[in-house]
Amino acid sequence: MLAAVFHGNKNIVLRDYSLRTIEKNELLIKVACCGVCGTDRHIYEGKAPSIIPVILGHEFSGTIIEKGDSNSKFNIGDNVAINPNIYCGHCDYCRKGMVSFCENLKALGVSIDGGFAEYSIVPASQCYILPPDFDLSIAAFAEPLSCCLRGIENADIKPGNTAVIIGGGSIGLLMVQLVRNSGASKIILVEPDSYKQKLGIELGADYTLNPYNEKIFEEIKELTNSQVDIVIECVGSADSVDKAIQMTGKGGKVVIFGLAPKEQNVTLNLQYLFHNELKILSSFLNPFTFKSAIDLLMNKKIKVQELITQQIYLKDMINIFSGSNISNSIKVQIINN
Repeated sequence: MLAAVFHGNKNIVLRDYSLRTIEKNELLIKVACCGVCGTDRHIYEGKAPSIIPVILGHEFSGTIIEKGDSNSKFNIGDNVAINPNIYCGHCDYCRKGMVSFCENLKALGVSIDGGFAEYSIVPASQCYILPPDFDLSIAAFAEPLSCCLRGIENADIKPGNTAVIIGGGSIGLLMVQLVRNSGASKIILVEPDSYKQKLGIELGADYTLNPYNEKIFEEIKELTNSQVDIVIECVGSADSVDKAIQMTGKGGKVVIFGLAPKEQNVTLNLQYLFHNELKILSSFLNPFTFKSAIDLLMNKKIKVQELITQQIYLKDMINIFSGSNISNSIKVQIINN
């Protein structure tokens, strides 16, 4: 089969790749669509860990073409979305229900071969059956949406809260919709790109502001009467985290969602935190949220079609990370014929 194999140090090779024999509790998936995530780019650039060599891609959907176990609940021809995060179920964290901290965590597209390929071998436990006519390019959003749901759980938004979302990429625009659905009374999207600002308004933001505006903090205070209850940071940089802390109102919460490069740090003024009683939270992976993400997509409670900027055939993806085309996009997807 054709696969894009990552060998480390910005080296991805598009080549023929031999699949092993599938085992009893596994399924062979013909990959239909795989989203390109910021984490993929961080791995490519050496800013996030992975096993090498490995086939990247963890936001994918496809069709079952072979089963390792004839008695499984799945059938040949079933369309499925794949949860890439594989928890062991028996370490101390898993037994506490804190599966995202699994001591033996494996992930398709990070430590095991993933979706930038024609086919993928996937544990049956990671597959979720979809309706036969469900758009598989939409199904590929289940993984990022499930991660966003974890961030929303941590934010614990109450009806009537005021929220600021920093970053209008695919994650930020998913967050806009989830925050709207959570009952926030006022949503401000902080994003420099005018197209993403416009899309943010269409998807539920009340206001958009440019982060490079020198008066952004004054404008937020004016729009919110100095009371921002929640700030969700979706960029993954020290500067945006610093802005998030400054924007948060007294007693408010900051949810750091974006994955920053591992060398980036922030400096906190302890008296500022003390006097404002801020809560700084983070969000990691998607524990127990994948099925909810699929349900939201199937019932059209979250719009994702508008987020797809480019669809690129697998055979043409070799230079996907080397240039500005991906960084200027909202969501790029790799598709198979």
